[in-house]
Parts: sequence; structure tokens; C-alpha cells
Amino acid sequence: MVLVAFNFLFILSIIIGLVFFEAPVNVDLLQSSEKAFQSWKHPLGCDRLGRDIYALYAFGTFTTFLISIPARGITLFFSVCISFLSYASNKYINFIIDSFASVFLSLPSFLVAIIVLYSLGSELFVFYLAIVISDWAFAYESIQGKIREVKESGFVVAAKTMGANQYYLFQKHIFPEIFSMLFILFVTGIPSVIMTVAIFSYMGIDFGTDFLGPGLGEQIAFSKDYFLVSPISLFTPILGILFLVLSLGKKK
Repeated sequence: MVLVAFNFLFILSIIIGLVFFEAPVNVDLLQSSEKAFQSWKHPLGCDRLGRDIYALYAFGTFTTFLISIPARGITLFFSVCISFLSYASNKYINFIIDSFASVFLSLPSFLVAIIVLYSLGSELFVFYLAIVISDWAFAYESIQGKIREVKESGFVVAAKTMGANQYYLFQKHIFPEIFSMLFILFVTGIPSVIMTVAIFSYMGIDFGTDFLGPGLGEQIAFSKDYFLVSPISLFTPILGILFLVLSLGKKK
């Protein structure tokens, strides 16, 4: 009940910001560092460039959400396709795929993403590619573990004894088990994607800035040097990241 109430209030705070405030893309130095709770127009005040802090929080959180959800979905789709290929292939191709997965698992995922971005550019498509390359191996190993578990189960062994081929086994037994775990993989992987998006934004690799304003990480990078002047401009993007992780994290 508490978690439901928290999620409702968090989503409501974002909707209010999106509906009643303009995207913080314009600079107004006349409102620079306006204090919080001084007017209804700017309830949390303004940052050093005169951008409304509540709007920065709402639009920054919304942008992070928009980028993170598809990134995780694309990663899982790629991992599932590779798992299917491995299942349908001979042992040699299976060995090659497993070897590549082991290599990527041994590498820091964020380092891999950084290398891809700085090698191919900072476009949104490249960002998604970087997330997929850096994170596919973990999902692949999880799916492969489930496939091995099902293949060794008693009912699959019995089906093989009765003459069932691997495509029948996949359709009737393996695929339903994989499908049931995809939601868990999706939800548990979202927080790491959110943190990656925030870190990239902090480093200046941001998306949607011209239309929706700066991302949460970029807001932190900009506000940290002016903390004493406007501390709330630093706290709000941090809270946005924290609330996103809590609301989209694994539910028990």
C-alpha cells in the first residue's frame, strides 16, 4: 500500500510538471536563482539560468524514463534473438556465442557503453546500440540458464522419449518459460539503465535537450558548483533519479 501511494504521488508530480509548466529550454536571467516558495509561478524557484526547477525535475525525469524503457526493451529483444539462435544452432555456433557472452560479462558494462558512444558518436541510436552491446550478455546468460533448466526437467525428457523434436519442445515448453521471466528481467534491469542514462547526461551526452530541457545528470553537473546559491536545484534531479529507480525497481 505504501509503495502504491508513493508511485501514485511520484507519477502525479511528473504529470503536474508536464501539464502546468513549459519545457525548460529557455534562459531568463531576470529570474536567475529565484528562491523557492516565493511565487506560484515558480514554486521551487529557478536555477542560475532562470529555468524553473520544478519543470527541470518533471521534464528531466520524463526524458530519462522515455529513453530508459525502450533501451531495456531493445536489449531484451536482442538477447532473446541470440538465445533462440543458440538453441537452434549446432554445438559449435553455440560455443562461439557462449564465448562472446562470457567475454562481455567479464567487461565493465559502462566502459563498453562509453567506448561505443565515443567511437560512433552520441546520437540516440548509438546510445541504444551502446546499451545493447554492454548489457545483452547478462540477459542472455539468464535466458540460457532457464533453457538449460527446462531441457533437463522431467517432462521435457519424457517428451523427448516420446519422439518430440526440439522445435516442438521449444514451442510447448521452453518459450513459455522464457516469456514468463522476461518481465522480471525487464523490471530488474531498468534501474541500471536509468543510472547509465543519468551518468551519460552528467558527462554531457544528453538527448532531447532542445525540446524537453536538460537531463537529470546534466542538471546535477550544472548545479553542483552553485549549491550554496540554489541547493534545491541540485537536490531535485537527485530525487528524480532516486524516485525513478524506486518506482521502476523490482517489486517484492
